[in-house]
Order: sequence, then structure tokens, then C-alpha cells
Amino acid sequence: MRIYTFLALFILLVVSSAFAQEQAIDNGNGFGGLIENTDGVVINWADGFIAASAEIKLMPGSIDPIRSKALAVRQGGVESRKALLDVILGLPLDGKRKVAALLEDDPKSMNSLRGYVQNSLLNTEMTNGTVKVSASLNLRNGLSSILIPPTLSFQTGIPPTLSGKRGEIGVERQALEGGGSGLENGSVYSGVIVDARGLSCHPVLLPLIYDGKGIGVYGAFAVSREAVLKRGLVSYMVNDKSENLRARVGNFPLIIKAVNTNGPSRSNFILSIDDAAKVRAVLKRKTVMDNCAVAVLMDKHFSAATNNDSAKSDVNDQKQEIPAVINESVIQENSLDENAAPSTSSADE
Repeated sequence: MRIYTFLALFILLVVSSAFAQEQAIDNGNGFGGLIENTDGVVINWADGFIAASAEIKLMPGSIDPIRSKALAVRQGGVESRKALLDVILGLPLDGKRKVAALLEDDPKSMNSLRGYVQNSLLNTEMTNGTVKVSASLNLRNGLSSILIPPTLSFQTGIPPTLSGKRGEIGVERQALEGGGSGLENGSVYSGVIVDARGLSCHPVLLPLIYDGKGIGVYGAFAVSREAVLKRGLVSYMVNDKSENLRARVGNFPLIIKAVNTNGPSRSNFILSIDDAAKVRAVLKRKTVMDNCAVAVLMDKHFSAATNNDSAKSDVNDQKQEIPAVINESVIQENSLDENAAPSTSSADE
């Protein structure tokens, strides 16, 4: 009876592997997206597809090869799903914090995450006496609702500043409404592509885009949480000719060049004043904002700045950064948290 149980388990896992392969294809795993592939972990920063694998050697000379394979597949499933959970918890949220930092005091969300991982798709391959089992999930929709909690601020309409100050409303409004951008009608563009190739940067779930004066242009503050959960705030791509890129930003995107990056892992982007004005004009289109039609072009072999434990620190850690904006003496990001206290000190300026 036991052998039939193991046989049924083995058949089930093999069948699930076929679905996993279809899922990988449907998610465009590759196809112009920024792929982070390290030690059996694959993260597609274009569409949110993520996978982790484990390799189990079969017992040599087993008298029951079917049972031996079933046991190896089962062990591989357990180990790959554990690795998948670790990878998800280690994902950088906004350049300062990892997902684990938000879930460590939220047992309900942590249990929900474990449930998602436990039900992740398994893909099984057998070669040369080794069973390779890969567990995969897509970060979009249901899973992202756990990783990006509703306590974060979305669609506030209040742009953050690199200086961390909220008192310069007149300056912010001038930046948002100012003319002279050289773009009279932003409605002719279907989306925005920020070209960050050649810059030292690292992908995160919730990046920020600033203008040259340090005022936010695009980020969670500008779009709804529902749109971010469904599409992701941005899509990271490496191929500017990819069909997946066009599917994200449309056939007539505005393409601008980032002049610098900012943040502990260089995950935020700085635009020139003129280019930022052009982007703001495009972002006035409802379809662009509703679909988060913004993509970031990065080098295929990007500079993988490590998001270590210091990523959990507060904004005080930003004081050690090299200024990323010309003629700006202070670089300090606002927290995404709703209860983040605005800075009130301005005596030094």
C-alpha cells in the first residue's frame, strides 16, 4: 500500500511540473526582463516571477527506484519551498528595508505568506541520478498584497523630497505645475521608459523617481495600491526592443535618461529638471497611472548592491550618502510609512 502512495505522490509532482513550466512561459520568464539568477534562485524583475530550486541525489543501487525518486522529489519540494520563502523575505522593498522587516511583527501576514509558498508550483527534472525541484510563484496580485501591506502610503499626491522636508509646498507645486518642459502635450505618449543603463543601481519593489531638485516625480505616492499589486510599480527591463516592454509602456513611450541614482542600494533614480517635467506631463494620463506604465532599463549584469541588515535602518542612515543631486547638500528619503514624521528643521538652510 505504501508503494502506491509514493507512486501517486510522484505522478502528482511530475504533473505539477508541467503546469510550472507553462506558468514560466506565460509569465515571460526572460524575454527582455531583468533576470537575477544566483545560487539556484531566479527573480524576474519584469513580471514578478520568482523561483528557487534544490537538487537531491538519488540513492545509488536502490532496490525500489520508484520509491527512491518519490522520496527525492518530496525532499526537493520541501527544500526548494524553504529556499523560496527565504528569497521572498529577503526581497528589497524600497532600498532601505526588506520584506522581512515589515512582516517580522505581523504573524498573520507571515502565516499567509507561508501558505502561498506551501502551495507554490513545483517543477521536477531528473538527470544523471539527480532530482532538481524548483518552486515558483508570481509576486503579482495575491502574494504582493502580503508583501506590500496597506499600511504603506499610496496615491497621496504628496511627492516626497530627498531633503525629507514637507514644508516647501510652494516649491513642490511649482515643480508639479511648472511649464517650459519642452513637452506641450504629454498625451501623445503611452508610457515612460527611464534609461538607467550605465548607472550603479539595484531593483526594488517600490523605487522612487526624483527630479534634479530632489522632488518626487513618480512612486507609490502617485498611484493606487491596487495598481501596484496588479502590475508592480515599475517593470525592470534589459532589452529596449522587447515585446514585453511595449506591452508595459505601449508603442509610443517617452524615453528619458536617468542622470544619477540614490539610496543605500542606489535603487532610486534622479532625472534632469527638464526630463522630469516631461515625465510629469505624461503621468497626467489616467491610463498611464492606472496601468503603472513605467519601465526602467538596466544593464543585464547590473551592479548588485547588497541590501544587508542596514536596510532596515531609519532615514538617519541616509546622512552618510554622497549627494546625488547637483547643488543639493542634503540627501534624505522620506519613509513610505503613513506615520512617518516629517522633518521640521530648516535652520541650516
